[in-house]
Amino acid sequence: MGLFGSYQNAGPGINPHAPKKAPFFRFWEVMWRNISKLFGLNLIFTLLHAPLLLSLIIFIEAESNLKNAMTIALLVIQFILEGPIMAGCARVLRLIVLDKAFFLGDEFKKGFSKNFGMAFLIWVIDAVVIASVYAGFSVYPALAKSTGSKLVYIPYVISLAIALILLFMNYYMLPLQVATRLSKKSVFKNAFMLAVLAPKQCLITLLGIVLMLGSAIGLLLLNSYFMFLLAFYPAAFIGYLVMFVNYPVIQKYVINPYYEDTGEQNPEAEEEIPEEERVFTDRGGTETPVKKQKQKRGKTIS
Repeated sequence: MGLFGSYQNAGPGINPHAPKKAPFFRFWEVMWRNISKLFGLNLIFTLLHAPLLLSLIIFIEAESNLKNAMTIALLVIQFILEGPIMAGCARVLRLIVLDKAFFLGDEFKKGFSKNFGMAFLIWVIDAVVIASVYAGFSVYPALAKSTGSKLVYIPYVISLAIALILLFMNYYMLPLQVATRLSKKSVFKNAFMLAVLAPKQCLITLLGIVLMLGSAIGLLLLNSYFMFLLAFYPAAFIGYLVMFVNYPVIQKYVINPYYEDTGEQNPEAEEEIPEEERVFTDRGGTETPVKKQKQKRGKTIS
């Protein structure tokens, strides 16, 4: 017996040609359909950050003379792994957004190993920019105070603008890397062009990230017991948001034009089978539901 009705009664089915839902509603629909995969991906992301967690534990708790060396070694390992981890996540999240069937561990492993070098390079560039922006918070105010001039903030504002552009480029670099065979130079070039062409999507993504991080931080401030949620939220969900909002831009300006120019079959497009080649026709959503008739009980002799 079904939970809300009998599964034995034939319904109208699902119409494969029904119009797509608005992006907002489709976002939640796809997320809910793949919720277990998102939880699993977040768990993989958390487990692969074990070196970072161990380095913090050793630095705070250990009393060994090798404490500093062990902490640095673990941080270096985490630094090397960070970019490839995000590449593995990007491959999985792309398949989720495309609504494809896949094995989570297998696809993550492929994304991690096949894009190791490029993902590491992207992460090195990100880390340098992050370190520069962080250093600017202390350096520029000190320079302004010592010189008495506010003009020293101009290069800092320029560096912040560059950092923002790089952030928007990050929404496209790894998706381009895992979805195409572009060269490293072309990945950076196309990521910059897409960030300029689609500022609206980038801003929507940024707002969504702020809201998700805010909700996670709010729960942690409310009660430290919510720390266990970090194993399942918000890393994969932030990645899903980035991919859902920005991957269609890649399809529109990079993937679809390529297949249109070459005449090849686009693997991301819905394949329409010619009428004469169809074995059967899916009439889901158009058939009349079959109503189960109640059977009359026969008379019994007592």
